[in-house]
Amino acid sequence: MNTADLILSVLLITGLAVFIYYIFKDRVNDDDNKRMNQSIEAICEEFKKAVKEIVNMDMNALNLNKRDLENRKVLKRSLSNAIRMCSQGDMNSKTIVLSRVKYTLLNAMKIDEDTIDMIIPFNHPERLSALDKFEIMMYLQKRNRQMGMFKGICGHTGLDRLCRDTDGYYYAVTDEDIHKAYLMSPQALSFDDKLNILAQRIYEETYGLSVADLLIMEDTSIDGISGGVSGITGNNYLYLDDDIQSGCHDRARTYDSVWVIYEGKPIHLKFLSFGSETVIRRICKNLAEYGRTGHLTSSEGAVKTHLADGKCRVTVFRPDNASQWAFFVRKYAGTMSCNLEDLIVGPGSGYPIEAIRWAVQGCVNLFFSGDQNSGKTTYTRAAVREIDRRRPVRTLEADFELFLNNTYPDKNILGTRPGDRLPFPKLIEILKSSDAHTILFGETASLEQARHLIDLLLAGTRHVITTGHWPTSDDLIAYFVHALGASGSSGASSTESMVAGLIHLDVHCVKDNDGGRYIERITEIIPYEHDDGDYVSNFKEAKGIREIKDINDAKGIKENLEDIARCLNRLVRRKAYYTRNIVVCENGVYRMINPFSERLSKIILGNLPPDKRQEFLNFNIVPGSISKDKAVEV
Repeated sequence: MNTADLILSVLLITGLAVFIYYIFKDRVNDDDNKRMNQSIEAICEEFKKAVKEIVNMDMNALNLNKRDLENRKVLKRSLSNAIRMCSQGDMNSKTIVLSRVKYTLLNAMKIDEDTIDMIIPFNHPERLSALDKFEIMMYLQKRNRQMGMFKGICGHTGLDRLCRDTDGYYYAVTDEDIHKAYLMSPQALSFDDKLNILAQRIYEETYGLSVADLLIMEDTSIDGISGGVSGITGNNYLYLDDDIQSGCHDRARTYDSVWVIYEGKPIHLKFLSFGSETVIRRICKNLAEYGRTGHLTSSEGAVKTHLADGKCRVTVFRPDNASQWAFFVRKYAGTMSCNLEDLIVGPGSGYPIEAIRWAVQGCVNLFFSGDQNSGKTTYTRAAVREIDRRRPVRTLEADFELFLNNTYPDKNILGTRPGDRLPFPKLIEILKSSDAHTILFGETASLEQARHLIDLLLAGTRHVITTGHWPTSDDLIAYFVHALGASGSSGASSTESMVAGLIHLDVHCVKDNDGGRYIERITEIIPYEHDDGDYVSNFKEAKGIREIKDINDAKGIKENLEDIARCLNRLVRRKAYYTRNIVVCENGVYRMINPFSERLSKIILGNLPPDKRQEFLNFNIVPGSISKDKAVEV
């Protein structure tokens, strides 16, 4: 081989090597770019870009025929409405957006069985985050048609267990708890399963409710969800020394907090985080938007509304009226939970169930009292089942919460609420012309509403049911007396007597520290008869002056001991009423300790059909109970 051939061979080999190098270099760069574009954040941006192109599309510039143009307009309109409504509780809108997410993943981004594991490493559990594993477990429950997803997970993993440390008892779920629970769950996933899980993640990070989306929108086992209620609001350097000594250099922020109420237990989901204040601000604004005009502004500060499906009550706070952005979503009980037998359980539960049933059927005014989240609204909704279908029901609420039509579609029910141009007094006047038999007043949450309720009762309403936060029956009476402006005045006694005559039964609901709900007592409020207050003067008139004087001797005292005792009792009386516990719960056992009074029994019997009156009389006989005249005044 001569020198020329050698030089030519070297040049050819060098050129071929350079050519091969650049070919593989481009492929490596393409793979790197592909992996970069297949991160969750990049896909979210691509999807939002695709949606904006559809929503902002100029249809006239497409030069389509009439049919295709109309189809594009329908697509644009439906997607635009779905984007706006999906985060406000509209499941149909969420379904539309989710379908568009999957279409974009499959057709625009060409996600397949090989590339989907680059986004979420389904086949490498050790690389999955706690959020990934939690959403996989939630999806597995949903795939098996278990809409109580969180309940299904807790059922076989025990995530709702009670924890204890040096500061006391608490409920919490950490990253480690999720990793352990994931090992206990079956994890066989097809490509369709992985696609659905990925689509849910893309949806919640773009137009959904972030990490709380499944809990708020779809899970039926959760009683309530709140966010932004724990953690620090900012970097507080005043506690820097304490942080250094304790080793807590990275404290959780308010946007790192998600809490759920499950079976009455407040559980801190420490493994979930909204990631930034921007995200939780977006969630709060979206939750507060349904049924209102405009966004939640700093001048308004807080708002109470409900989601589009009517199944959740929403309360949102924002600065400057709150220290941070926070939301509270309270779910209403579903139809399956609207039976008294399902809600009131335990030994002797038949007593409170029957007492409430006879009270409702007998048109007794019922006041469900108790602390927040003690089950008052749920008991009220369940009690409506006992109302005769021949009796029209009307609800009067400051904000819609009961939605009784959805639970009892075969009953004559109309829900109402006041507005700016239809205040409570005018609405009450109009309800008188609505054939109302029973009125559910919602929650009596203010003195103004208490006055309106008294007006409603005085107007001759036959049957009223309401709820409130009164701790005792005496506080219940005092609240309404104070609302009428008679507290401490000379006419307080007569006002108290009137209020006691309108309020029949106080059903007090309690939630214990472990989330268990029960009825602590059912108390009857009994006003003294009008002639009892004048018993001293009546006694003098009946006996005469001479007989009164004869009381000074021993014989006269002995003959009039009973009358003297009754006189003294009336003189020292401080209330115009007394209370009698009908049913109590002691050590987890319900007992009926007193019958209904003669006054209340007459009301119940007068409203019962003839074939049920004897059944009520049989129930109202309590073996060993105290008679009417000797009943204990609580």
